[in-house]
Amino acid sequence: MNLPSSEPLPNDINELPPARQRHIRRQPRSASLAERQLLLESLLDLTAPTLTFILLSMIGAAAVGAALYFDDPAILVLACVLFPFLTPILSFSLLPITQKFSHATKSLLILAILLMLTFGAGIFAGYQQKTITLQNIDLFRFSGLYWVDLTIVGLSALFGVLIFQRQGKLPRLIGVLLAYEILVPIAVAGFGFPLGSAQLWLSALLVGITHFGIACVVGVFAFLVFGFNPKKTLGWFLALTPVILTLALFALSLNMQINRAQPEGKGLNISIPSPAPTHTPSSRTTKKALTSSTEETATLSPTNTTLPSATSTKTPTDTPTPSPTTFWGLINSPSGTVIRESPSYDSLVVGYTNFGDPIEVLEQYTHIDATIWYRVRNATGDVGWLSSVLVETQTPTPSPTPE
Repeated sequence: MNLPSSEPLPNDINELPPARQRHIRRQPRSASLAERQLLLESLLDLTAPTLTFILLSMIGAAAVGAALYFDDPAILVLACVLFPFLTPILSFSLLPITQKFSHATKSLLILAILLMLTFGAGIFAGYQQKTITLQNIDLFRFSGLYWVDLTIVGLSALFGVLIFQRQGKLPRLIGVLLAYEILVPIAVAGFGFPLGSAQLWLSALLVGITHFGIACVVGVFAFLVFGFNPKKTLGWFLALTPVILTLALFALSLNMQINRAQPEGKGLNISIPSPAPTHTPSSRTTKKALTSSTEETATLSPTNTTLPSATSTKTPTDTPTPSPTTFWGLINSPSGTVIRESPSYDSLVVGYTNFGDPIEVLEQYTHIDATIWYRVRNATGDVGWLSSVLVETQTPTPSPTPE
């Protein structure tokens, strides 16, 4: 009588004894090929697209749009809690190992739906809000790469894979962090799109996609470190492809950020339009002109005459009215600024300016709270008001008068 050399494996890893499950999940390298394959199948099942995923995506997109429209950070946090965003990252991270292209295609389709819903919700909120400056949510905070955000994305993806593999469940808190770092910038990009702020929507879109790429790259290498290696050359190619794409996106986003940001430790280089060159007269010409002017004044000095009429009238003379003096400045806000209809943060937006744009200051107004506003004209001819702290100016020096 021949006895089986090993116990047959069930179709579900959860049917194994708990001790054996822990051994397979914590040490995949020491497990058999069949056990490792059983673990991979269970992980793929957890990342499969579901109807619940689509419904939560729709609700989360509506919530993030409402958060931007009402300028409410609490609703923004609620939207991140609703978004089930960890599933696509784990699905793409498993692709180089499993090479299940049908599963990856479904995940890509679901991810595209989620991103379009989020971007569309941002577009609707921006179209209804009609202002790019919110009081409680800093939109431009999501339009740049910062080391804190990059660290959060990397660590979240790393611990997400670790918990996912060892416990066989999706860590909810990590999904919230990744939704905040990836989906909120996508929504902010949609918000800035109808307002015509390319500096906001394009930069925020690149930030969101770059964060997603970093999360996928960290997820792929986390699975490699934890014991899952591609068995074919195609798997290694699929593991290196997101690295190259993410590096390209990172370089592009960082280059845009550097171009619009003021270099640290350096003052703003202002180029104020200089007036037309004037000819400085020589001392001989000046003396001659002064003498001639004195003679003309002595000759043409008026004499007092008395009119015979009883009522004396004065003949009006054309007195030139001095025109207001304007001066130039540069926008000193790395994220740009808006031009408003009146000197108030609540007034309508009539124009936009970017960092470093020259601006003509037409008038100055001091608010009741001691805030100084400038009435300005930008390069496209829009005239409106903005705060003086956003403009770097150079006080014109009066030319010396001859003695």
